[in-house]
Amino acid sequence: MKVVVAKTGGFCKGVKSALEITLESIQNRKDGEEICTFGPLIHNRQVLEMLEEKGIRAEESIDACAGKKVVIRAHGIPPAERQKLHLTGASLLDATCKRVAKVHAAIKQHARQGFHTVIVGDADHAEVIGLMGYTDGRGVVISAPDEVDALPAEWENVLLVAQTTQNEDVFNEVHKRFLERYPAGVVKNTICDSTHERQREVRHMCSHVEAMVIVGGKHSGNTVRLAEVARECGIPTYHVETEKELDPRLMARYKCVGVSAGASTPNWIIRNVVQHLESIRTTHLYMHVGMKMFLELCARANVYVALGAALLPFVFHALTGVPWTPADSGMAAFYAFAMHSLNIYLDRNALQLNDPGRAAFYHRWRYFFTLLSVAGVALSLNLALGKGFMTFFLMAVLVLLGILYAVPLFFPPSGRWKNITALAIKDIPTSKTFLVPIAWASVVVFVPHLFGAVNDYGDFLYAFWVIFLMVLIRTCLLDLLAVQGDRLVGKETLVVLIGEKRTTQFTLLLLAILAATLVLGPLAKLSSGFACLMLPIVGVDWWLLKVCSAKQLKGDPGYEALIEGVIICVGFLAMLTSYPLSLWGP
Repeated sequence: MKVVVAKTGGFCKGVKSALEITLESIQNRKDGEEICTFGPLIHNRQVLEMLEEKGIRAEESIDACAGKKVVIRAHGIPPAERQKLHLTGASLLDATCKRVAKVHAAIKQHARQGFHTVIVGDADHAEVIGLMGYTDGRGVVISAPDEVDALPAEWENVLLVAQTTQNEDVFNEVHKRFLERYPAGVVKNTICDSTHERQREVRHMCSHVEAMVIVGGKHSGNTVRLAEVARECGIPTYHVETEKELDPRLMARYKCVGVSAGASTPNWIIRNVVQHLESIRTTHLYMHVGMKMFLELCARANVYVALGAALLPFVFHALTGVPWTPADSGMAAFYAFAMHSLNIYLDRNALQLNDPGRAAFYHRWRYFFTLLSVAGVALSLNLALGKGFMTFFLMAVLVLLGILYAVPLFFPPSGRWKNITALAIKDIPTSKTFLVPIAWASVVVFVPHLFGAVNDYGDFLYAFWVIFLMVLIRTCLLDLLAVQGDRLVGKETLVVLIGEKRTTQFTLLLLAILAATLVLGPLAKLSSGFACLMLPIVGVDWWLLKVCSAKQLKGDPGYEALIEGVIICVGFLAMLTSYPLSLWGP
């Protein structure tokens, strides 16, 4: 089955912002402080269940919020309810969508001038209830064009707005009839741009697929609207919350299916639906899914990390001529595996929100991976000790820093320093993006060789710079692949801090610097000619950058394997160049 995925599906900016505010409140929670949301934060049951696991419940009554820190839902609330919450002693965190807040402001402004407000939407929807609170009692809700004729004809000053997730076609028809009834009326199309784009794309997709699957909460207004748009196009439409609601026997009748999703649907749910559809029918598709599962297992088990780190010492040897030893590869592999595995358990928030399947895998095998990580640390230290005390000392420092990466080094301060938020190394913006390549390059170059017989520190530093750039590019590509448009916890990666577009531009700059470095190294006699043999990786990484930047549904284990495979292939090339296969025989 061919599956076409909408480019606009998944979290919108308003939902993303609401979740960021809520998760930051969890991170900064004081001892004994209770946090809740007033009503469901967003209309997605799976995300709400995750928040409840973190102690954030959705309270439906104002009295239940008394004395708590209360997050105002993305849909907003009426001003009267906001005042009542204050009177109960609750402290408020406003997560109202900025687009919804603009509609509040428009209604409030016109209400002060005596306008009546007509809202096109669902009367019982949380957003519309909030909008009605700003009309000064002169608001009315309609949901269909023919309801315009029932509005009082004697109204002089009338404002027309829309629920931000309203069906565009319905609003346009209401708009037309509204101006016929009230020629002097004021019309503001307050439908969110994100909603407009999603509906437009669904209409376009419906002419190219046999059926549409709309993914999202059954109570999500914008998701329900997407399903309505698809049905209006005359093709079979299935509105599901998860892939479990799709009957494989029923879906097997279609050769090409489109998938879109509401603004409160995480990409991991969309990805599960797509993978489920791709697995239906045809033997080669089952093989394709089986390969995906194998590649994903290798990624989850940090096989790529360990193998890539084990092969980087061969690259160092090929560039500098400094002899390679098995201990060099062992130290790098065991260290990289242990640090990556341990930090998964030390900082689970982001992983649980962005990829619950992966989080569940690590939870199930937590004791096994913890044991392997401890063994990896012990083996790396033992190998380092075999090369001398100073080598052991450097490795111990790297291990300590790696373990402390996600461990709070100090508690949230108070008083004049209360705005300081960096509690662990990971809380330093872009820490993961830059510290991972520094750690890898250090364990490959500095730890085994700094106190050894190094003839030329120029070659030494050149090799460090090349390996650092290779791993930094790899880290940026993985961050772009993993961001999914809804990575919300922390700013330890560059892509979260500055966005996907700027991270893509930064990675292009890194590729240009790496290419120049590889060309200039042999010319400046800072490396062997092997540097020139590495030039093709710049082209491969450039292609992978295009894929990671343009991919509609990110997180594909196949592309993760390709990104990791660049370093692995360069390492194998260095090994075969320096140590031909004949030397590995008996």
